[in-house]
Amino acid sequence: MSTISFIKYYFSLGAAYVKYLFAFLLYKFEDFPNEVKVAALMTSICILILFFVQISLFWMSFMEKRKRKLRERIEKKWGKGMEYLVSQEASELLNEAQIADIFELDKEDPNKPLLKNNREKNMFVQVFYLYFISKRSEMSRTENTHTMLHMFGIPDYLEKEVSLGSMKHKVDALGKMRTFKLPISPWVINKLLNSKYLRVQRLAMYSNIMSSSDSALDYFETDFFDENCCIKDEIELGFSLQRRRKMGLKLPNLARWAHIQNNEKAQCMFVRLMRRFNEIEYCGQLKDLYNQTKKKKLIEEISRTWGYLHYVECEDLLIEALLTQPDDTKVAIMHAMTRLGTGRSIDALLDGFKNTTNPHVRYEALRCIYNYGPQGKALFNDLEQNASESDKKYFTFFHNPITLEKIRLDKEQAYHPSVETVFNG
Repeated sequence: MSTISFIKYYFSLGAAYVKYLFAFLLYKFEDFPNEVKVAALMTSICILILFFVQISLFWMSFMEKRKRKLRERIEKKWGKGMEYLVSQEASELLNEAQIADIFELDKEDPNKPLLKNNREKNMFVQVFYLYFISKRSEMSRTENTHTMLHMFGIPDYLEKEVSLGSMKHKVDALGKMRTFKLPISPWVINKLLNSKYLRVQRLAMYSNIMSSSDSALDYFETDFFDENCCIKDEIELGFSLQRRRKMGLKLPNLARWAHIQNNEKAQCMFVRLMRRFNEIEYCGQLKDLYNQTKKKKLIEEISRTWGYLHYVECEDLLIEALLTQPDDTKVAIMHAMTRLGTGRSIDALLDGFKNTTNPHVRYEALRCIYNYGPQGKALFNDLEQNASESDKKYFTFFHNPITLEKIRLDKEQAYHPSVETVFNG
């Protein structure tokens, strides 16, 4: 109560001075013209605004200096321990006593908390977060990180921020919990899914992927996601699914989500992720979508996914679609048939070469025939021997040592992270 009384006293004192200033000006310029009165009033208001701006700048500078000192103190005290914990040297499993020795906690007063208040906990998290993401190619064991964070009381602090903090604090804390791979209470997640802030809903759903079945991930069935999905969603979902797979959890049915969406970008995203995570068991669910849609980008992505996953049951659909699709889509379909490599599509590839005047499509058809095993090589040689003068230019790419390196088709697009990072490890 003493602090509130102190603030109220000085606020009343300031208000009294302002009232006195305006009363003084009113009396001083009482007999002056209106123009002078307005000028004096505006000058006084500008002076007051400048005064409050100066106070605000002083307060911001004071808080920044205070924050900088706290950061320096935490880095000086525990920075070496943080740096060691996220390095490859700490790859072995450590117990609490070993971590306490690394952070020199035995020198601390056992009756005093390591971090006194939320301000210190927030700064500790920020400092450790920077160490954690800057050493992402030398990650230590997740268990060691969790043990250390529990010793400093960080998980409880972050969960309280996610549950009760402001929108900014919710987003920041939730992002850090996901980066540290800390478990998040399902009760907290369910509360965030009902948040009025769409960004909080989105982050909560990505956190939910780590523990829920695909039937519970209804965020991807909302109109908001259908209208606002972007490349960031694909990246986030890819990282989350990779983590889920690494934990041994079953991946959700991405073909089902592709059916639910109306947005072509969202549909293509889920179809792409199917081949990234080898979901061949759901490929058959894309057949009706392939037959019903008129979106050429979606047809291309479904064709690619079938080809990369070697879903041979779709080959008749691909051969039939090749006759009616635009040139870019024809190329994607021919690539898919080549990756299937069953021997049944060789005539369709030959038609793709002969029944078009588009030089790009003709070259890609030849490329597919060239990569279609011994049967394709034999057909390619026959076409080259009987080629007309105008067609011989297409075959020169296959004899140039530079362009020959680009002739082969890649066989898979599975998600294989080249480096284990804090995001996908």
